[in-house]
Amino acid sequence: MRHYLFALLIAFSSFSFSENEKKDDSNEFKYSSIDIGFIQTDKTAIDAKASLPLPGGLYVVLERKAEGIDTSNDSYDRIINAARIGIHGGIGDIFSSISAKGVKLNVKNIFDLYAEFGVKSTAYDSEINSFSEDDAQANIIAGLRFGNSSGWEGKLFVDISKDSELKIKTCPIGQVCIEAVEYELDDETDQKFGAGAQYNINKRSAVYFEMSSSKIFDSSMKIGYKLKF
Repeated sequence: MRHYLFALLIAFSSFSFSENEKKDDSNEFKYSSIDIGFIQTDKTAIDAKASLPLPGGLYVVLERKAEGIDTSNDSYDRIINAARIGIHGGIGDIFSSISAKGVKLNVKNIFDLYAEFGVKSTAYDSEINSFSEDDAQANIIAGLRFGNSSGWEGKLFVDISKDSELKIKTCPIGQVCIEAVEYELDDETDQKFGAGAQYNINKRSAVYFEMSSSKIFDSSMKIGYKLKF
């Protein structure tokens, strides 16, 4: 999966530089949209997200995702609700100029940097053992967007957050446990790396494709439609 992400980075980086040569150094990447996506792993998941602009390069993200997880022992459903505050800015706006030994280098907005901070609440429901529990963790996402905001654009992102997986509860040494299988949540810091491509059909709509790898769960692919405003 990471080889595919790297290949996508090379392809879109080359494309973004050629596209930006044809236009000025300003690029308006929108962070106000409503989109719905379909995620494919072992099962098909649905993701809905709203991104609303705030003053000063800030924006708020509200997200809800329903997905199924298959393990070697059981299968269960996860409903994830997330709320994050994001901030973004062009690289040229962040580092307006670089001076070194009297030489001043102007930095153009060839890509946009963003970071989002918030929480996600996850509800688990085992289909076999009727396990049901809610879990809340911090949610941090950071990345960059590049390319042509009026045509094709790409993005790279990383999500390093605590996540939880259902695991069979082990019987303590020296104790006699019942035969019924019990489950518990196991928290672990997950590392998700992702890349995506988006085609902006017009000022109001776009279609996109994303791939991401996970340290805990299966790699996933996502395709969706975005309504911009």
